[in-house]
Amino acid sequence: MFQQIPKNTKIFLSYTFGFLILFLVYRFVFLIVFFSKLESATFLEVILGFFVGIRFDLSVCAMLVGPFWILSSIHPLNRWKFYSYLWGVGPILLFFWAFAHLVGDVLYFGETNKHLGYEGFVFLGKEFWIILKSFFVGNSAVAIFSSSVILILLPISIRFYIQKSFYTYKENKKSGELWQLILIPPILFLIVRGGFQARPLRPSDAMISRTYLVNQLALNGIFTSIMDLKNQSIPSNLQVPYLQAIRIVREEIDYSGARFISEEYPLLRETKETSRKKPPNVVIVLLESWTGKYAFSNGTIRPEGKLIAPHFESLVREGAYFPSFFASGGRTTNGLLSTLTGIPDGPGLTVVRTPQVLSNFGGLGTILKSIGYSTLFLHGGDVSFDNMNFLFSHWGFDTILGQEHFDSLKKYNAGPWGYYDGDLLSELHETLIKQKSPFLAVTLTLTTHYPYQTPSKEFNVFSSKLEEADYFNVYHYTDQAIDSFLQKAKTAPYFKDTVFIFVGDHSHHRNLDYFEDRNVPFLIYSPGRIKPRMDYRISSQLDVIPTILGILGKKVQFSAMGRDLLSPDLKGGVAYFAFGNLFGWIENNWIFYSFTDKVRNSSFSISPRIGETEECKDDPIQCERYHIKAKSFWNLSYELMNSNLIYPPKKKENEVKQ
Repeated sequence: MFQQIPKNTKIFLSYTFGFLILFLVYRFVFLIVFFSKLESATFLEVILGFFVGIRFDLSVCAMLVGPFWILSSIHPLNRWKFYSYLWGVGPILLFFWAFAHLVGDVLYFGETNKHLGYEGFVFLGKEFWIILKSFFVGNSAVAIFSSSVILILLPISIRFYIQKSFYTYKENKKSGELWQLILIPPILFLIVRGGFQARPLRPSDAMISRTYLVNQLALNGIFTSIMDLKNQSIPSNLQVPYLQAIRIVREEIDYSGARFISEEYPLLRETKETSRKKPPNVVIVLLESWTGKYAFSNGTIRPEGKLIAPHFESLVREGAYFPSFFASGGRTTNGLLSTLTGIPDGPGLTVVRTPQVLSNFGGLGTILKSIGYSTLFLHGGDVSFDNMNFLFSHWGFDTILGQEHFDSLKKYNAGPWGYYDGDLLSELHETLIKQKSPFLAVTLTLTTHYPYQTPSKEFNVFSSKLEEADYFNVYHYTDQAIDSFLQKAKTAPYFKDTVFIFVGDHSHHRNLDYFEDRNVPFLIYSPGRIKPRMDYRISSQLDVIPTILGILGKKVQFSAMGRDLLSPDLKGGVAYFAFGNLFGWIENNWIFYSFTDKVRNSSFSISPRIGETEECKDDPIQCERYHIKAKSFWNLSYELMNSNLIYPPKKKENEVKQ
């Protein structure tokens, strides 16, 4: 019977089998690498994870191999060898791409505790070479092995196909080939969607255990990447009516220091003028991958008897610090968007990678330029990465200096991602000395980005015996760099007239619980201007712009989904977040979240940290109240970006009326 199967189908069955073997090996490697995280999972749960994973693997196989299978069945075109090469060699190229993608997924999971999402595809442009360089620096052995496998086996596989399995056109096979055009498409469609169930296969269908890693074992990084790219619109069950979303968001972000002034632009507010003095300079240091619990542990976290960030822990006591401050996303682009525009990203594909980023945001640079500020962004890496050069220009920054600027100076040495934080902050100081007040300067650090490499071994103060030694060492190094920067700044004329803000873009994700993975540092430091305080109210990156504007005390228009954290009458605190296929809400003592692909609300306790609770079962009304707040923030930000109604164009700013 097998002999009667058309040769092209035999070829594609072989391809599918090869892909399934690849996924099986990947899953074994995944299990071995993260075996310590299985916790109390049973052997049967692990086996079930493998079996459930086959469903996701077949779906990916149908997506990747299926189109070529259909092409091979268009019999008349097979008379041309080029056409046969097209559908025959294509799956081989995809196989080795899948191999590389899955290697990257294992490494990515180790750093972020999640599978690859849209990142698996969007960095295939210019950023690819930066990622590749980082890969070879941080995982040399794996990089060399995987590259060797591809470089050696890829040409051998193509040659073997041409010599042994090359499809030839035969007129007498015509009837045996064309029937496939009727049968193959619906079969592939069924496999892609995962079966006959009511809705297509989703990542949440991998939830077969209470153990997080078992559920992740069933998935693969290619499936999650494809799903992430698809999730650009809001599912109907998570939509909130526009006017209701406006009402809910306004209620949550309202504070006495600003008033809403427009119905057309629902977020547009105007601050009250509280000071006639010359406004201070503002310097924002965005801290790459700074997990909050290591920035300020109150001296309780001491690996090998040493504080990870001793200088920052001391600095915290001299400024206004917010221990319960949360990142609105999980990547740098999410943090930049939330912190510098006051508008949050949604789950899935970041708006930075969509046309929505062209919306008029009214970024911090744009706002401060309206009251006479010069604006500067300084970065030690490639400013074209993640489209940062466009973003900062679009958000109101006139001067943008990146790696090319540092290259031209010829006095610093670069690391895997760019120039080290000590050199970055030293150059920031030199640049600020030359600035005319008032100025806004933003810098983004790099050294605490994976692969966590310090400039030299002398900075490696933690021994390799510690699981997190590499991260602790770069964290400790950047802490020293911050202290050195501030010591220099204190001797400069600009210091007394400057407000320094230190804020994490996201946590480093590795080995963190649900609270720690969202928590990042936020410190406002300006001796003589900002009184030291420890504020435990819940807050987030969306609050940064309103808080800065409150410090300046000038009358300006802005659009941000946050509040002034220093406002004297502010009570309580809330935070919205979205990352991967999750989005959620933090309020009182609870962290609530939902999946974007499944109707499910879950609650977690902040204190004590006891994991998932029964809150949504015991008090479903309260749970839904928090859930609709999260949905409203996501819906409103999405709708306003789509309709370009966040912030009015410059010519309309003075025309806006309530």
